[in-house]
Amino acid sequence: MVDSKKSEEIKNDFITIASHQLRTPIAGIRWSLDTLLSKKTGVISEKQREVIKSAYESNNYLVKAVNDLLRAARLEEKGVILAPKLTDIGPIVKNIVKQNEIFARAANCRINLKSSPGQTKAYVDPLQIKLVIESLIDNAVRYIREKGKIEISLKTVKDFLILTVKDNGIGIPLSEQPRVFSRFFRASNAIKTQTEGLGLDLYINKKIIDASGGRFNFTSTQGRGTTFYVYLPLNSEVATKNKNQEANLSPESELATAKTIKKEREFVAITVHELKAPLGATKWSLEMLKSGKTGQLSSDQLELVDQIYRGNERLLVLVRDLLDLSKLQEGEFDVAPKPLELKTIINDVATAFKAEAKRKNLEINLPVFNSQMPKVLGDQNRVAQVVTNLLSNAVKYTPEKGRVTIMIKKISGSELKNLTGKISTAEINYTENKKGYLVISVQDTGAGISAEEQSKLFTRFFRGKNVLKSKTEGTGLGLYITKTIVNLHQGDIWFVSQLGKGSTFSFSLPIA
Repeated sequence: MVDSKKSEEIKNDFITIASHQLRTPIAGIRWSLDTLLSKKTGVISEKQREVIKSAYESNNYLVKAVNDLLRAARLEEKGVILAPKLTDIGPIVKNIVKQNEIFARAANCRINLKSSPGQTKAYVDPLQIKLVIESLIDNAVRYIREKGKIEISLKTVKDFLILTVKDNGIGIPLSEQPRVFSRFFRASNAIKTQTEGLGLDLYINKKIIDASGGRFNFTSTQGRGTTFYVYLPLNSEVATKNKNQEANLSPESELATAKTIKKEREFVAITVHELKAPLGATKWSLEMLKSGKTGQLSSDQLELVDQIYRGNERLLVLVRDLLDLSKLQEGEFDVAPKPLELKTIINDVATAFKAEAKRKNLEINLPVFNSQMPKVLGDQNRVAQVVTNLLSNAVKYTPEKGRVTIMIKKISGSELKNLTGKISTAEINYTENKKGYLVISVQDTGAGISAEEQSKLFTRFFRGKNVLKSKTEGTGLGLYITKTIVNLHQGDIWFVSQLGKGSTFSFSLPIA
């Protein structure tokens, strides 16, 4: 029997994060870019405008990607919720064609709308059907060839109003056509033409049309174009009849179910891949602006660029956390420990927080390293991730003029074992390393954690009340992932904290 619980969990986790964490910084970035382009903060050069527009296009893609992912996930979770009524499709199609004409001209192609005699009304949800038509025409323009032609028509045949969208573009390879309406499908030639895209539009469109009691199919020849046919029911009786026929179809086979589960397990991985590219492009654009290579910016403009940069960095951290979460839930998260010196890792991580510490007037104290300090068994990148997460939290939640201190000490397995019981949050499981352990601690003078919240701290998505009140952004995944990394190193993590007086997080790593 296929276990779908885990894959459903992954999907629901993403919905939670996307709803509450992705949209806010993306919207903030959009507002700041709009302000820069509007010249409200001063005049910008043509080269600067070009770089900002590049970041703006990346942001546009992020908005669409997140919206598409949320729509797809909600369709899977709750089904398609429609508010159908008798709707005149003709004016909707005309308006969408008009909106797309400028893009068609830019692609050196033309759109022809054929008007057939007869009524153009159908029993559908006007908002949902508008989204379907928009995506079909957008795809036709996107994958058309130069001097191409797109033909759109509406005609009534028996119980249906048929919308036809025909293009003479790149077409779909014959061997790939059975997968056209599956989630995340993108034809191999489409990927070469347009590198960006999630492959969710047709999947979502078919869900909507099927739920409306209609039909959705296509014909295509590679290199010669594609024609999509959307059958929309003329009245509620036809819609109900077709939906009932769909409901009476035999349930999907075990093999089909297994394939669906596999797709669920790819959900976050594909998401992360698609979000990383535009975030990387935006980061490059912002670094160009900050460096002065495109010309000098005013102090107001630089402040906005810094604001956008910080938002973009938060999104990159979030995307990394999402990827780690999916690997953890799939049992694919692993570490490759080898003898490792902590000095370089801790100094490098601390250096990355210098600017933020200076902005908040925080003091960061580092341990004194000497030749007697032994090496630990650790995966360099993963240990750096642990130190980064703990130091990031300390800097983030410590008020101005506070202090953050990193400490290291050597400890034996028996001493570690004795911490269980002495410290309420310490459940020590790894004490067998004969050479002992190094304990790395990050102490802050921050907000602290209340007694009732301390037991929840290493759970997924948990964020304390004080943290939420401070409106500091975060996913609540950092400590959950940190604990897993430490445990995979045969180490433990614990903390002591007092509300209003700060926290000290400590973790152990076996000495090499």
